[in-house]
Amino acid sequence: MRMADVTMASPLMIAGLYPRLCAAVVLLAHVSVTSAIQADEIDELIAVIAKAGPQGSGSVAARQSSRRLTKQGIEILPRLLRAMDTPNIVAANWYRSAYESIVSREAAKAEPEFPVAFLQKYARDSKRQGRPRRMVLSLLDKLTPTYRDSILSTLLDDPEFCTDAVDLVLRQGYQALAQGDVEKAKTNFQAAFKYARDVGQLTGAVDRLKAIGVNVNIIERMGFVTRWYLLGPFDAPGRSGFDESFPPEKSVDISASFSGKDGAKIQWKLSQTEDRLGQVDLMQAIAPVKEAVGYAYAELNCPQDQNVQLRCGADDNLSVWLNGEKILARRQWLNGTRLDRFTAPALLKKGKNHLLVKICQGPQHKNPAVPNNWSLQLRFCDETGYAADFESALPKAAR
Repeated sequence: MRMADVTMASPLMIAGLYPRLCAAVVLLAHVSVTSAIQADEIDELIAVIAKAGPQGSGSVAARQSSRRLTKQGIEILPRLLRAMDTPNIVAANWYRSAYESIVSREAAKAEPEFPVAFLQKYARDSKRQGRPRRMVLSLLDKLTPTYRDSILSTLLDDPEFCTDAVDLVLRQGYQALAQGDVEKAKTNFQAAFKYARDVGQLTGAVDRLKAIGVNVNIIERMGFVTRWYLLGPFDAPGRSGFDESFPPEKSVDISASFSGKDGAKIQWKLSQTEDRLGQVDLMQAIAPVKEAVGYAYAELNCPQDQNVQLRCGADDNLSVWLNGEKILARRQWLNGTRLDRFTAPALLKKGKNHLLVKICQGPQHKNPAVPNNWSLQLRFCDETGYAADFESALPKAAR
């Protein structure tokens, strides 16, 4: 109806139109209020679940809230995913239960309407929790099968998808080699070497680069400490070594000698590991013993103060002092030395830094066939795993 028509309309027509207009306004207001109420209710349900904790704390209320969320539509997925971005594992599991039910129901429709743009943005956001991001990417694999490979190459330094991304560029490198494109292969293998944290990926990238004439150094790239003064073995019956204190923990005197296991005279000796991943075999470098304690001491020069990460591992366990302060201690027996098994924040100061490590060796495994290894691996790096800026202040050991 044109304005002129309304202006010329009879009072009777206007009287008939007015109730319908009022009804429409009331309906719109009702929908708006209902949506607001529903939104508030969803916030309340999410908040109830957020209070759930370990040992069943809040589980009854969380279960009820999760069931009510399950009955909601696809439009609440973004809110569920944001809620899942929490260190509260118990709450995250309840959110995920509702998420999976809604996703399953939507996927069964002839024409599902997933918020793909939001899901893609969420999967790429490295500031969010890794587990829900991986779950979202698995959903996107079904919705947009090419999306994963299209973004992985941009996630090489991502804490959750680094391994997947490195695997992709390694595969691309192998494909390039098969096609005779050495330069492209070189670029891919160098990227893999730069970002790899998995031992197999790291050594695989190094081996492929070496095969095409490019030499790289894992020790320098990763920040391993490879030069040490070693001392031991001290006698430590059973598993007593972790709690017992030996002279180096009070002060380090490289020229001093001590009474070691079975009364033998022991003293510090300079050692440098040739292992490509910086691992020190103490069975060879100190002695092939059981139930003992050894020490490793290093000095590191730094050009400036650096907040770094200590990443290390040992067989059996270790304690670490940096500039006289104990920054890590792990009482774990028969755990083996694995890359970056333990992590702790550390401050490397400008100038010379003093590093002391205590490595315990426990009893023989109850299965005699299991080797009784004794080893150490330690490095300093930034949060991405790239080497910190330091160099050894110790002399090179004689080969």
